[in-house]
Amino acid sequence: MSFSSGIKKELCSVFELPSNEKRAMLYGMFYAGKAVDGRPVIQTENPELSAAAAVLSENVFPNGHFETKRLVRNDGSLFTFSVKSAKFKEDFGDFSEIPTSIVSGNDADAGAFLRGVFVCCGSVTDPNKEYHLEMVPQLSERVDPLRRFIVEHGMAVKLTTRGKTPVLYIKESELIEDFLTYIGAGSHALEIMRVKVEKDFRNRVNRSVNCDSANLDKTVAASEKSRRDIEFIIQSAGIDALNPELRETARLRLENPESSLSELCELFDPPISRSGLNHRLKKLSRIADDLRDK
Repeated sequence: MSFSSGIKKELCSVFELPSNEKRAMLYGMFYAGKAVDGRPVIQTENPELSAAAAVLSENVFPNGHFETKRLVRNDGSLFTFSVKSAKFKEDFGDFSEIPTSIVSGNDADAGAFLRGVFVCCGSVTDPNKEYHLEMVPQLSERVDPLRRFIVEHGMAVKLTTRGKTPVLYIKESELIEDFLTYIGAGSHALEIMRVKVEKDFRNRVNRSVNCDSANLDKTVAASEKSRRDIEFIIQSAGIDALNPELRETARLRLENPESSLSELCELFDPPISRSGLNHRLKKLSRIADDLRDK
């Protein structure tokens, strides 16, 4: 099951919704739908969504007549759900607006309305791949009123076009989490949070590993340069050209090419400080450079 399918499965569990939220959700489903032969319909390939529409309609229009047509195609079935009831048209109108008589100003009704819209025309990309939520209502003239409604209820959403089709979308993970929580998909909002935490942890580990690797490369490079400088001094002037301190430093560096500076410091008798060792190695490097210049 895809991430979007899981969200819609969660949202299509409608039996426990209060009656006012069932009404708002059903309106949202038809709002995101289309008209066939002049009748508002909900078209979907998701049988759970079609079943949820039937349950909601039975609660909102108990004496109405409901019809679900199934078209079998090579890639699956297409369900077309409609309500035949004078009260349906009387209550829901022509869907040219989002009426406050059905979707009041409170967050419960607004969330239920957007829940209905999302299950019909929304999707969320698997957060392991990227953060992206979008909604594509089937009638483009309803997109901008829907965008304003979402913004008025405290959430951010952007508008773009795909070809000639207007698309509402959210790409920020926190905003997607807020939207899913608002419409009742809290468990999937938490899943996005979990994935994000894991991603952040992996990124921190990778940065740490890369940093350690870079430091190791620098250590190896510095050790190799010191070794080449010392060998050049020995070949050019001989080890006796160095004072006792530098002779000891040269000997320990050549004998312990893989040791870090801290480890090398401990090999002196008595041990010396890291800054003291750095000072000696720089002196060896300058001697080697002077010999190369000559």
